[in-house]
Amino acid sequence: MGAYSHVIDKRVAINICKYWQMRENRSSSFKLQNYPAKSGSYFVTYICRQHSTMAETLQITSEGINWIDVCDPSNAEVIELSKEHNLNRLIVQDSLQPEHLPKYEVVEDVNFMILRFNVNAGSCNAATIQELTDKITIFYTDQLLITIHKTEAPFLDPIRKRCKTPGKCLSTTEVLSKIVWSALETFDQRADYLSQQVDVYENEIMRRKTNNDQMEALYLIKREAALAHKVLLLMQEPINHIFPKPGEEPLVQDVKDQHLKMRTLYGQVLEEVNNLMNLFISFSAQKTNDVMKVLTIFSVFFMPLTFIVGIYGMNFEFMPELRQRWGYPGVLILMVIVTVIIYFWFKKKKWL
Repeated sequence: MGAYSHVIDKRVAINICKYWQMRENRSSSFKLQNYPAKSGSYFVTYICRQHSTMAETLQITSEGINWIDVCDPSNAEVIELSKEHNLNRLIVQDSLQPEHLPKYEVVEDVNFMILRFNVNAGSCNAATIQELTDKITIFYTDQLLITIHKTEAPFLDPIRKRCKTPGKCLSTTEVLSKIVWSALETFDQRADYLSQQVDVYENEIMRRKTNNDQMEALYLIKREAALAHKVLLLMQEPINHIFPKPGEEPLVQDVKDQHLKMRTLYGQVLEEVNNLMNLFISFSAQKTNDVMKVLTIFSVFFMPLTFIVGIYGMNFEFMPELRQRWGYPGVLILMVIVTVIIYFWFKKKKWL
């Protein structure tokens, strides 16, 4: 059971009541109440049972602008909505597919825009665009604005509240700009979280407290940041097709500034992660080089000693040193001299 109340004029209120009664075909009731803040305006309260879809209609009486927000509509509701507002039914149905990326089109004199907003607020890193974001479809003209989304879009609530106040939303361009700005804002908190995670791993890596789990975590951060950056890049086209009316230029500029800010944040995260991954690989390679350096030093020391031992281990019959009293100590002294020479040579080359 649900109840929705909005400020509209009486004629629109009566039409809404008829529309819902015709569409729902179930137990429902409506109440009209005077709205004291503005003469000639009414609250319409719609109460329905077994109602799973939220549909809200805002009538901004100063300019006669309608904003219809629909959440998770059925096929029948989509068909009814497209008929009532002369929308292309196939475009409306196609817009409900979750895989769509941000884009902009003009279909039969109606502007059609798809945006995506961030829904990943947890600690898990998203692996696909659908896990990271959800989409909102917008149809709009000079007097009509329709928003359709499959899941709840909390960022729309402050805009609805603002538009219920007379004189706050004077055109569809103004409302559209606020929706796009708020959709971009949903990426901000996640960017801050990823940036903090990068700082934590940077501190660990610079202290040489490295392990393989860090590389995996950095890869997941990089993948999510790359997906968000890709979505933000694709949102450039819809934003560029918001054409302000005279006096509305600052609103559109705010949207562009917000878009640039989000792209910069995720671009910075990507750059920092790439640098950390390269640094991690460099430190790992340095560890390997240090090990190889030690092994090489040992091998250089023992190679000439092994050579000497190999010569005197051949046991030929005519090897006079083998029958001399000084033969054994002489070979040992020779080995020591060779070792000392190699040591001082390494010190001179600063290899030790």
